[in-house]
Amino acid sequence: MEMQKKLRLLFVINPASGVARKVTPQEVVQRFFERRPEAEAEMLLLTGRPMADGKRLRELVGAGGWTGVVAVGGDGTVKMVASCLLHTGIPLGILPAGSANGMAKDLCIPESWAAALELVLNAKVQLIDVVNINGAEISIHLSDIGLNALLVKYFEKSGVRGKLGYARVAFKALWYRQRFAVQIDNGKDRVSRDAFMIVLANAGKYGTGACINPYSDLSDGIFEVVLIKRLSLLEGLKMLFVRRPFNPHKTEIIRARKVYIYTRKRAELQIDGEYIGKVHEVTAEIIPRSLAVFVPETKE
Repeated sequence: MEMQKKLRLLFVINPASGVARKVTPQEVVQRFFERRPEAEAEMLLLTGRPMADGKRLRELVGAGGWTGVVAVGGDGTVKMVASCLLHTGIPLGILPAGSANGMAKDLCIPESWAAALELVLNAKVQLIDVVNINGAEISIHLSDIGLNALLVKYFEKSGVRGKLGYARVAFKALWYRQRFAVQIDNGKDRVSRDAFMIVLANAGKYGTGACINPYSDLSDGIFEVVLIKRLSLLEGLKMLFVRRPFNPHKTEIIRARKVYIYTRKRAELQIDGEYIGKVHEVTAEIIPRSLAVFVPETKE
């Protein structure tokens, strides 16, 4: 009888993600695999130095032999790991440990670490699209220009974590929200609009649970450009904290494989939860089915 090959998993852990916990993710992972002789887990703790961390991760991925690589952190950590796994066929797993875990929600990854670890051992693999932005970055979840990017900027600068810290900066961003003029060209149509926010949506939901893209399909070779054209302070707070969908009468959705966006006034840009800076122009193009991910057996 042929012996079953032992699973070999690499856990990429961001110790700075989320809020302080009594038990660290590395302790949880170690204890879990002590009782799982069919698998072995190796861990890479990120140092907060992106270039050095990225280089070390690429070296480990390049060495091969991995059944999967699991990102332990928020959407920024997931994006970093995904960048190193693109086109390799090595599946990406997620152990949700950030302040917001939007991609984990879209992939139906359990919030419970024990359940998420069980999923990694028993999951199926799905190929999903990613979006190339400005030829230099990838987005697997949600990127945007305007209001939410400003919120991400405030959140990063505040140094405060957890729901209370998020609520404070969310109120500040919504209070100072500004509409700006934008031109969008998807190769078929060219439109000019005024908007509070433009979302490049590969996925569907923000980490708060607010659904920004009801047409989300991570494997259809298309992404959606969502324009938030009208937004009151009260509506914004409800959408962020009561998990209400964005009002379809105040949004516009443009489907695209490639898009060029120009703003007359420089506007904030964030990619998968990481603030990039102010921009005039953004180009985005789909890279179809280029990333393998672990998803629950029941997920369609």
